[in-house]
Amino acid sequence: MLYMVECGFADPAREREWSEWYGGPKLAALLALPGWRSSQRFKAVAPIAATWLAIHSVPGPAFFTSAAYRDAGGGNFADWGPFITHWSRHLFDGLEVAPAVGDDAWLAVADMPPGDYALRGMPFTWLTAAGLDNKVPDRGIAILDAAAAARLPAAVRLYRPISPRLEGGA
Repeated sequence: MLYMVECGFADPAREREWSEWYGGPKLAALLALPGWRSSQRFKAVAPIAATWLAIHSVPGPAFFTSAAYRDAGGGNFADWGPFITHWSRHLFDGLEVAPAVGDDAWLAVADMPPGDYALRGMPFTWLTAAGLDNKVPDRGIAILDAAAAARLPAAVRLYRPISPRLEGGA
């Protein structure tokens, strides 16, 4: 299952420091958990409220109630919490492991029903809500080159990877 965490950050002067913490000690603690398979971080190309996106591969909904997850700081941002805005977290079924997005690619995220006419011909993988916030019933993700990304409708969010896909201790 894919666990997708989206958020904004309220203090531009400290955003880099927060990103280093999240991509360093925070992610290392999560990747060490049994069952945590992979993680990759992204930043939106265009200005949006939730600029940051992390996609993690986890075993399922019960994982988030485990003591190991809570003890590793899962579900919170520690001292950074007051700076986090537009935070949402969704669990999706449809892929066991998130695809790796290379430095030369774009990640497209579409929160619309599968088969939407505007996305026909695009290589979207469709996911179904499986837990947590459940604000998004269907989500499509696609790895695109720049030319394909330029053809997307404005409703589709584009992200660039800021880390490689990291493998967990599964």
